[in-house]
Amino acid sequence: MHEADEQPGRELEALVAARTEELSTLSTHLLRRTEAERSALAKELHDELGGLITAAKMDMSWLSARLGGSLDAESREKLDSVMQMLNQAMMLKRRVVEDLRPSLLDHFGLAVALRSHFDEHCARAGIECVSTLPDESLELDAVTQLSLFRVAQEALANVISRGSAKHVEVVIESEGEGYVMLIGDDGAPADTNLARSMPSARHRIQWAGGSVAVEARGEGNQIRVFVPRSAAGSA
Repeated sequence: MHEADEQPGRELEALVAARTEELSTLSTHLLRRTEAERSALAKELHDELGGLITAAKMDMSWLSARLGGSLDAESREKLDSVMQMLNQAMMLKRRVVEDLRPSLLDHFGLAVALRSHFDEHCARAGIECVSTLPDESLELDAVTQLSLFRVAQEALANVISRGSAKHVEVVIESEGEGYVMLIGDDGAPADTNLARSMPSARHRIQWAGGSVAVEARGEGNQIRVFVPRSAAGSA
C-alpha cells in the first residue's frame, strides 16, 4: 500500500484520538465542577437550613417551657408533633449533606466514611453489611479517596435499587503498588456494562490512574476497583 493510501487512515486515527482526548478533558472538568457544586450546596444546607431548623427548635422549646401546664392534651400533642418533625427534618438535612459531601471523608478518611455510609444505608434498606476496611491511613490523595467513595456510593445505590440483595460486602486491601476495593452482593445479576450501570465510575477511576470492572458471579455480583498509591499520600 502506498503512503498516499495510508494517509487518510492516519488522519482519521489522529482525529479520533484528538476527539477522545477532548471528551476526556470535558468529562474531567464536569466531574470537578459537579463536586465543587455539591460541596457548595452541602455547605449552604448545613449552614443556612441547619441554622433555621435549630432556631425553630429553640423557639418551640421556649414555647413549651413558657406555656407549661396551661396546654390542653390536644395542644400538647401538636407541640410535641412539631418538635418531632423538626428533629426528622434535621436528620434528613444531615443525610442529604453527607450524600452531597461526606464530612467524615474530609475529617477521618475513606475507611471511616465508607463504613458509616454502608452501615446507615444498608440498615435502612434491610440489607446485612460486612465491612473489611483498614484501620491505618491509606496512601491516597484526597481526590482519589473521593473518587473511590463516589464509586462505592453509586455501587451501593445500584444494589439497593435492584431490591434483590440480602448481603453486601465492601473490602479495601493493599495489592501490589496500590489498593483494591471490592464491593460484592448476593442479588440478581447486574448490568456488567459499566457505561450503563455506573456512568461516571470508569472515568473517575481512570482519572485516578486505576481500573474498574463489574462482574456477575455465580451467586451475585462484584465490582473490583484498583487504584495506585498516591505520591502525596493522604494529604
